[in-house]
Amino acid sequence: MGRNSGWLRAVALCLAVGALASCGTDRRVTYSGGTLEPVVAADEKRGRELAVEGMRLLKDADSVRIGVETAAAAGRRKVSLHMDRDSNCTGTFDSGPTQRGDLVIISGDATYLRFSDRALDEMLDMGARRGPTVAARVRERAALARGKYLKIPTGSAARGPAVPLGNCDLDRFTGAMPGAPDADDSFKALPETRRYGTRVVPVVESTADQETTLYVAARGRPYVLGVRVAEGGGDGAMTMRFSAYDEPVAARAPAPARTLDISEVGSGGGSLFEV
Repeated sequence: MGRNSGWLRAVALCLAVGALASCGTDRRVTYSGGTLEPVVAADEKRGRELAVEGMRLLKDADSVRIGVETAAAAGRRKVSLHMDRDSNCTGTFDSGPTQRGDLVIISGDATYLRFSDRALDEMLDMGARRGPTVAARVRERAALARGKYLKIPTGSAARGPAVPLGNCDLDRFTGAMPGAPDADDSFKALPETRRYGTRVVPVVESTADQETTLYVAARGRPYVLGVRVAEGGGDGAMTMRFSAYDEPVAARAPAPARTLDISEVGSGGGSLFEV
């Protein structure tokens, strides 16, 4: 990722997709009201301090809930994951047709994934378009899965449906976060406002083609509560929410009556819902 990508944006993308990113910027000014204005030294100093401390608190948290929403021409995607340092995780996801539901990942045990009724109905529609043989198979398996969690044992050779962000290891996400911003990275702390039901300080980092806004708690410790990355052209945006810092992750196996082991259902080595 190039130097004009933005440090805050790189951190957000790292957390969103679990990929290493790094960046810096070359500018000394930020966009404000559509015109270039010199950054006020006090605002830049405060903005940098809040950004660095907020990211440090995130990086040091024992657990956190990360919600990501992206909007682009391909459609809107959402995922919300509460994860800890032991790779336990609970969450919900909506990645478009046939990929909607919730999941539980228990370290050393299994991944449990439940498709929503809407996703199962979309699978039925897709199967129907593939002909009677496929339609019959999808109807049978969707009926089995409706209201059930699909159990994917850890290390199992069985293939199952794609699990969004299948690795819920908080160490992995925060460990891949870029380090401290470069000396010439520019931030601007805006006036305090209200967001997410509390008082926050927006911290803005702008480049020629993106603007990243970090929302930091204005009371108490400066926890990061949200991030918004907006493309200059207005075609896409990514928003993130952060909550449940250091709260235990309630990752528990569903009751056996609500569980379907996909290793006992799939046939021919294919996915449970392969169409």
